[in-house]
Amino acid sequence: MSKTIEKGLHLLNLFTEEKPAWRLEEISSYTNIPKATVLRLLHSFMEYGYIQRATVERNGELVEDTIYTLGIKFLQLGELVANNMEIRQIALPFMKMLQLNFSEAVQLVERNGHSGVYIEKVESKSPVRLYTRVGRSAPLYAGACTRILLSFLDDAEIEEVLKNPLEIYASNTPKTKEDVWRHIRQTRQDGFAYSASELVEGTVSIAVPIFNRKGDVEFSISIAGFESSLPKDNLPQYIESLWNVASQVSAKIGFLGPYPYGPRLIKNNIKGME
Repeated sequence: MSKTIEKGLHLLNLFTEEKPAWRLEEISSYTNIPKATVLRLLHSFMEYGYIQRATVERNGELVEDTIYTLGIKFLQLGELVANNMEIRQIALPFMKMLQLNFSEAVQLVERNGHSGVYIEKVESKSPVRLYTRVGRSAPLYAGACTRILLSFLDDAEIEEVLKNPLEIYASNTPKTKEDVWRHIRQTRQDGFAYSASELVEGTVSIAVPIFNRKGDVEFSISIAGFESSLPKDNLPQYIESLWNVASQVSAKIGFLGPYPYGPRLIKNNIKGME
């Protein structure tokens, strides 16, 4: 590991619940790192929001003190980690139930920039496993579990995602921006996304949105398998079960509104796909 990185991590590890604030001289003395080096590290961390100088009141004015504390970036990262842990813990029992009911893989995906990341998965009972695994990412425009995330973004954000050329993964990967938009409009209307041979040939995925406490679609949950084991005739029961689970998970992570999709939509939506 780089000596600079080691020194930086050593510096960050000083900030604890017992001692959340440090002066430059204290850091240098405690770590045996020269003051000039400590100052360079602090300025680098401050630039990216990992360290900040405490604000104090002096003579009726607010000024920055020479005391350093952890910055807002750690709060943001901490919330991200907490959210991930929370959603995984909440969703996992429901995912296991879906797997028991349908004997297929169940996946939980989170949007991360222009990609979707698989953050939890319950494997199918089939000896042949899907290519997906926890930690793997996929483009937002291909595959039901990621396209459902793309579909609920603002139009301007979608255009930003689609400004680069689309990579073709399998025979049914959307090949143009217009193809993706057609899927998006259908997904917004239907409340679910369906894909077949978009990321891997011969695989199928059915996904629905999970709404967070702000009402945004930050996560999706999907049933995935092979075309032979997930026939379109069974789509209504898959979708109804996914909506039921997504509704409960959404509520448990703070979504206050009624889940906007349900069984009444299934008949017309499936008919439109035929």
